[in-house]
Amino acid sequence: MAGKIKPGSLKGTTLTFASSGGIFQDGQMKSVWNPFAEESGATMQQDAFDPAKTKAMVESGQVSWDIVNAASIQGTMECGTTYQKLDKTQIDFSKIPKGLVADDCSVPSILYGDILVYNTALFGANPPTSFADFFDTKKYPGKRGVNMTTHVEPEILEIALQADGVDPSKLAPAHINQAVNKYKSLGNNLVGWTSGAQAQQQLESGEVAMSIVWSGRGFGAAKAGAPVAPMWNQWKIMTDSLLVPTGVKDPQAAFAALNYFLGSEQQAKSTEATSYAPVNIDAKPNVSEQTAKWLVTSKLDSGTPRNAKFWRENFDAMTKAWGDWVTGN
Repeated sequence: MAGKIKPGSLKGTTLTFASSGGIFQDGQMKSVWNPFAEESGATMQQDAFDPAKTKAMVESGQVSWDIVNAASIQGTMECGTTYQKLDKTQIDFSKIPKGLVADDCSVPSILYGDILVYNTALFGANPPTSFADFFDTKKYPGKRGVNMTTHVEPEILEIALQADGVDPSKLAPAHINQAVNKYKSLGNNLVGWTSGAQAQQQLESGEVAMSIVWSGRGFGAAKAGAPVAPMWNQWKIMTDSLLVPTGVKDPQAAFAALNYFLGSEQQAKSTEATSYAPVNIDAKPNVSEQTAKWLVTSKLDSGTPRNAKFWRENFDAMTKAWGDWVTGN
C-alpha cells in the first residue's frame, strides 16, 4: 500500500536522493524523506541532481545516488540503460491519475503543466482561450515569453502545433520544423527565457503580455502580486519523475522508498511545502484559495500529455531543430 513502510525495516541502510535544490528539494525532504527516515530507520542523504553525472556514474559502475528527481523525458529516453526498470509488485501505482506513468522506470513525483499565462490588466475582459491566441498578436498585442533553452520540452512544440490545429496524437516528423517556424513567426514579439526564475520575472515586470511557463512559475508571479491568470484550455500535462539509477547497491530499499513517497498524506504535505500538485488522487492538501487556483489536479480533463512515443522516436531531430534555432545556427 502506498505510503507504508515497516517500522525500522531499513535500519542501517543509507539512501541518497538527488534533486533540483532550493525550496523544492527542501520541501521534498521535509514532507517525505525525513519522515521516511524516521519510520524506516534508513539514513537519507541529499545531493544536487545532474543528468550527465548520473549517466557517468552508471557507465563507470560507481553509482552513489539511489533515487533522483528528473524531467520525465529522461526516464522515457533512458529507461533500461541509465535508469532501471521498477519492480511494480513493490510499488503501489493504483492512486496515480491515469496516463501519468510514462514508462517502466518512472514514478511521477510532481504534477504540473506548461500553460499560457496572460496579463489580466491587458486582457482581463477578453482573455485568451486557445494556444492560437498566443500567436495572434493583432488580436492580443504584446510580447510573448517562451522557453528558449536548448533542452526544449516536447510540450513546447506541441503547443505551437495545437495552435495550428494539429492533433498531438497524430504527429509526423515534418511537424517538428512546423512548430519551430511557428515560434519564428512571432518575430520581434518573441522574448526568450532560459530559467523558471526569468520566466516568472518577465511576468512580474510586465515585460511580456503572455508567456508559456511552468504552472508553478505562473503561481509564483501571481503570489508576488503580478496581475496574471492561467488559461486552462489545451494546457499540457507534465510530471517530474523519480528514477532509480542502474547499479544502485540496494534497489529493494529504493523501491520501498518510492512506495512510501506515493502515500496520500506524504503527497498532501509535499504540495503544501512546494505548491506542486500531488500525484495521489486521495491527497487533500491544505492550501490557500490562491494556491488552489493554480494546482492542476482539478484541471486534468482540459489538459493533454505529450505524445511520448513520437518524441522518444524523434528526440534527436527535435533537439537539433530547436537547438539550431535558439543558438542562431
